[in-house]
Amino acid sequence: MIDIKFKCDKAINKKLRLFDVDKRKLSLFLNYLANDLVPTRKYWAYDVKIKGINAQSSSYFWGEDEIEIGLISFNCQTKQQRREWFLTSIAHEFRHWVQAVLQKVPEKKIAYSAKDLQEMNDNYLKNPCELECHEWEKLMVKFDEMV
Repeated sequence: MIDIKFKCDKAINKKLRLFDVDKRKLSLFLNYLANDLVPTRKYWAYDVKIKGINAQSSSYFWGEDEIEIGLISFNCQTKQQRREWFLTSIAHEFRHWVQAVLQKVPEKKIAYSAKDLQEMNDNYLKNPCELECHEWEKLMVKFDEMV
């Protein structure tokens, strides 16, 4: 079993309260996804920091135990859209953490550059690691609809 505890900074906790997100349910859902993906008989405990940054984009630095979530919603008009954007950003970056730490995917598998990301070309959009992240974003939207 993998037990992941999320250590959120003040900015993330404030956003969770603003969007009325139950941190415990979010944590249980993300733990479920990680445990479903990476089966193990041993008990593993991890602490992941979730840090809010004053930006539109979120990021994860390969091999680290910290996820940075952009606090400025990109192209969102309603509170529900901002909530969905915030939650999918967490799911996306957490999926990268799972790839790096739990699945031990080498960083060179992320074979796209900042230019590819900016242009949103096939190097970024069809990268297998990114496709997996987008799947978790869809799961997060379904989770959000349920709670």
